[in-house]
Amino acid sequence: MLTQNESFLKSTYRKALIPCMLSILAGYLNILADGILVGQYIGIKGLAAINFCVPLYLLLCVIGSFWVSGTAISASEEIGKNNMEKAQLYYGTCLSVCVISSFVATIIGILTLPSVASTLSADEEIRSMIQSYAGVTFVGALPKILIYIPFWYLRLEGKNKSVTIMMVIMGAGNVVLDFFFLNGLKMGVFGVALASVIATVAADIFGFIRIHTTPTNFKLRFAFLNVWEEWKKICSSGSPAALNNLFQTVRIMVVNAFMNSLGGSEIVATFTAVNGIAAFAEAVTVGVPNAGTAMLGVFHGEHDNESSKIILHREWWDGFICAVGFGAITILCADLIRDAYALGVSLSFPMICLAVSLIPGLWNSILISFYSVSEHPVLSNHLIFCRVLFFAVVSLLLCRNFNMNIWLFLPLSETFTLMFWIFASAIISKKKENMTRFLLMDTTLQKSGRVINFTLPNSLEKICNASERISDFCNENGMDKKEYMKIRLSMEELMTLITKVNGETSVTFDIRVFALPEVIGIRIRYNGEAFDPVHSERHEADEFMGIRMIEKIVKKIVYHKVFGANTLLILIRG
Repeated sequence: MLTQNESFLKSTYRKALIPCMLSILAGYLNILADGILVGQYIGIKGLAAINFCVPLYLLLCVIGSFWVSGTAISASEEIGKNNMEKAQLYYGTCLSVCVISSFVATIIGILTLPSVASTLSADEEIRSMIQSYAGVTFVGALPKILIYIPFWYLRLEGKNKSVTIMMVIMGAGNVVLDFFFLNGLKMGVFGVALASVIATVAADIFGFIRIHTTPTNFKLRFAFLNVWEEWKKICSSGSPAALNNLFQTVRIMVVNAFMNSLGGSEIVATFTAVNGIAAFAEAVTVGVPNAGTAMLGVFHGEHDNESSKIILHREWWDGFICAVGFGAITILCADLIRDAYALGVSLSFPMICLAVSLIPGLWNSILISFYSVSEHPVLSNHLIFCRVLFFAVVSLLLCRNFNMNIWLFLPLSETFTLMFWIFASAIISKKKENMTRFLLMDTTLQKSGRVINFTLPNSLEKICNASERISDFCNENGMDKKEYMKIRLSMEELMTLITKVNGETSVTFDIRVFALPEVIGIRIRYNGEAFDPVHSERHEADEFMGIRMIEKIVKKIVYHKVFGANTLLILIRG
């Protein structure tokens, strides 16, 4: 019996996992390095000034993440629907709105800088540092917003290693320049901000070069969507990532104010250290689900729930192992972290609380990421609000009013969010038929029996069995006997050819056959070398007879590469 297992998808997902986690680590190295070096070279007031400026940086992140995630998620759905022209239009629109938004942010930021600095701190010395750091950050708004484009679209292209290299350029470059500007040129927080901008520019240049290096699905062209519904789709898809950064901005301001009221700049500096490690922990809580975002977006466009479940299952177990490991290291290194930030208080209990929060935090992030690319962005937005802001404030108030250690707010806010999800998903699933209890997947197509998924190794016997099952499926859905027999023979030759081209490389096929009211088709994904049997230079050779035969029978056959996997879509009807 042909069934779908996780061998192909697990392999494809894990190729994205480590690069994505390393990318998050490298990206947040900016925050960690800035905090540590400023603490060592400038002191607690400099550290507090940097933390007060984090919300301003996150506002730029709100802009970039909103436009880029919105267009990238929409583009991935269009790729799943085999609409590459529309995917390109979303990419061109992304370029246009990011450039325009960057210049607007720079102008507004510079004009409002003095009043912003006065609002953030009443301490004159800290206020002058804020002006220096924030001024450079606003001038560098363009590269800081544009960095989101290669971060999202390179993963959609399957160029995951390039994402890692790009983020290492930004992170390592920032550390080196920080040290040079602080230790060598004595430039203070101005130098710290300048180092961040220069390193981001270098990362942008590398990232855009890699996006447009062959093979690629996207061209460097500015464009604008002209249909209002498509703009609404971008806003809906981009709102979770943007709201996450927006609520993170408000959260930091609220927690800073709360901590400042409890113990002044010293406890604010302590929160800076904890927040820096929490940002580093997002390599797990954000990196793990982000590694599967492009895949889940494409699967949503294909209405492929089974593949989505496999990826979500893999995200949880791989993420759980990483979260436990990271949490253990964090607890063991609490004193080293304290010394690195030049703090005079113990970080043992805050690090324990942070470590405990990673497990529910991981599950919350997986859910938020999944809902943002499926049909439930509103629920994703509610979870973000609860996790990042609402339950954080509630937990802080509980800790203060019941005389609990203030750092318990970290695991409490994540746990309360998880409880909210259990309650909300129960209500939503009861309102609609054919919807799963927790993930809220529409199972109408699967229950109709008009779609099958299965995984196939590069075995001639298995290939023959699979082609027979495909022809049976076509027969069951009203195709002419001669047609489906030809398709059966052609499929055998096609998959044998793909196996042959890859030589000794182990090839696994992930196949989906579907018969919708308007279309009947076969989608074949396979690993191994990039190989397009449709437009190959050897297309006229005898070994390509199967692909030529299929082209004559079916309505359309298309090859493209997405999230690092070869994809062949054969539309029989529709």
